[in-house]
Amino acid sequence: MKTPSLLLLLLASLLLPGCVQPAHDKTVVYLLDVRGLPNVRQVGLRGRDNPLSWNQDLPLMPANPDSSLYRAVVTTHTGYLLTEVKFTVNGEFEFKEADNRRIEFGPGDTTVYRARFNVQ
Repeated sequence: MKTPSLLLLLLASLLLPGCVQPAHDKTVVYLLDVRGLPNVRQVGLRGRDNPLSWNQDLPLMPANPDSSLYRAVVTTHTGYLLTEVKFTVNGEFEFKEADNRRIEFGPGDTTVYRARFNVQ
């Protein structure tokens, strides 16, 4: 009786490595429009995949002279087809009771993602 279960265990261990997707570097250029928001002092990004974290902001930098557009470039090593993020302004999350933004990686190595704070 032990032989069939041992055989199944051996067979399963041989098949498992074939289920892992290969990982690649994926870069996302995040552009966030904060026009109309009062007293913007800092803009950040939080997310699922390294180097992002749900516990700490990755700062976005002003991308134009009037500071209405902020930018960050994030490269992650992943086997997934998408990532999840939320923006912060002055430490406050957008979409507090809603789903995260889902960013699908494009066919190339770099994806440009344009957004407005708290607008889907």
